[in-house]
Amino acid sequence: MELELLKKSWDNLSERVVHLATFNEKLVDHIIASRVMTTIDKINRLYRSFYAILAIEIVVLIAILLGNPFDFRYNIQYLPYGLLLPGVIIAFFNLRHIHTSILKLSPGNQIDLYLKSIGAIYERNKRFERWFGSTLLSIGLLVPFSFLPTKIDRVGTENALIDTTIMVGINLIIFFAAFKLGAFKNKHRMRLEADLKEWQQLKALAERVEG
Repeated sequence: MELELLKKSWDNLSERVVHLATFNEKLVDHIIASRVMTTIDKINRLYRSFYAILAIEIVVLIAILLGNPFDFRYNIQYLPYGLLLPGVIIAFFNLRHIHTSILKLSPGNQIDLYLKSIGAIYERNKRFERWFGSTLLSIGLLVPFSFLPTKIDRVGTENALIDTTIMVGINLIIFFAAFKLGAFKNKHRMRLEADLKEWQQLKALAERVEG
């Protein structure tokens, strides 16, 4: 009789452990999923802001090319802006492609697959980001030279070259300072990768409890 009672108590304890492990797994999924969706909402808001900024840049570049607000006298002075315009347009549609690809995904009941899919989207775009960033930087460094003829007329060749060199140097310093401070890091991607790593760790812990 005591043996049967002991066996029954053991079975009840085992059942509770199983229920606790299942609850822990569901709790982990809920916590991580909630955090992930908060990050996705931030990404959506950020990308909408980027759309507006890029659209404004496109309008401004077109206005410069068509309206000549800086009184350029030579066609070569328009070169940096003519190169920047297709670059900004490409950036707009690339951003749109990434955003649409993320929106097509659904977390469902497999939050890990959802996070891995988003990570794969960003990973495929890394090479483009490096190429695009270096290309736009190179073009951006040409912008001060657009004003060189006007400066030569105003202050002479030597002073104009010194002033233009200083402007290029300032642009480089700002770029590298921003790079070192992490301005070009995809913080939301890093947050999602951290969520996936934490999910995997908590899932493994819940499975050990169940075992």
